[in-house]
Amino acid sequence: MNRYFIITVDTEGDNLWKPVIQSYGMRKITVKNADYIERFQFLCEKYHFIPTYLVDYEMANAEFFAGMAKERLEDGKCEIGMHMHAWNTPPIFELKYKRGCGNPYACEYSHEIMWEKLKLITDLLQKRFGVQPVSHRGGRWYIDPWYIRMLRKLGYRVDCSVTPGVSWKESIGYECGGNDYTEYPHKSYYMKGKYLYKEQSSGILEVPPTIIDYPFIDKINELFKKPSNYRAIMSQKIWLRPNGKNLQDMLKLVKYCEKKKYDYLEFMIHSSELMPGGSPIFRNECSIKKLYNHLEIIFERIEESYKGISLSDYAKERYRG
Repeated sequence: MNRYFIITVDTEGDNLWKPVIQSYGMRKITVKNADYIERFQFLCEKYHFIPTYLVDYEMANAEFFAGMAKERLEDGKCEIGMHMHAWNTPPIFELKYKRGCGNPYACEYSHEIMWEKLKLITDLLQKRFGVQPVSHRGGRWYIDPWYIRMLRKLGYRVDCSVTPGVSWKESIGYECGGNDYTEYPHKSYYMKGKYLYKEQSSGILEVPPTIIDYPFIDKINELFKKPSNYRAIMSQKIWLRPNGKNLQDMLKLVKYCEKKKYDYLEFMIHSSELMPGGSPIFRNECSIKKLYNHLEIIFERIEESYKGISLSDYAKERYRG
């Protein structure tokens, strides 16, 4: 059985964890992190991995990133997909400031407005990069049945918005919380039935990022000594997503997935996390140095058992299988 390693990069403006809607209106979104992505691309190439850059509106217009990506696209060294943030993709429909509100989910805009946004960013990516995007991740991990139908209408074939085992209900957008994915599968599947899409088939392959419960023997053994720890331990999740402190967890996750014979691993990171100060996690040069040290270790480990592949090419392989 072939095993594949998928790298997804939410390629977006700087520090979008900070709410965009402010009391004075929409704050300006900068794209300084565009200058830092090529270093990550070089690292991926070192290990023969193919990053899928899921690009938002601002980054599609960032000249340095667009030039770097187009050069790699010609050699098949990266993929360009779509990552739409509803609040900053034209046509802009400015929501009034509310104290305590976060960045809005797609469902907090009308279908008419959302359709125009989806069309615009799809056309923009095609114009800027010379490719028809077929891969997608929703902003703030959001997707719904209507959204899926529109993606299919626009030619998309694969999505990676679902975070299995994770609920975003308590993560507030403008007024409401996000989706609850706690009961969703951890492996790839075509969206249908109870998994978001109620019609017979969506034609969209869902390829969730790699997220699992803590499966480690030393943790499980603690349950027998301290049963009260059960809820806390089993509710914890491990993402194949670096945070500067989770290298050992990620290495254990890779080993676990090998043992379970998962046919893919999906890594994720935000482009702004590759820049000092571009995110709340990696605040300075020292933290970025540590990040790249961890990336070298985890990529070297993954290369032992997994072959690099883009998100769309994995979908093609899955279809053949």
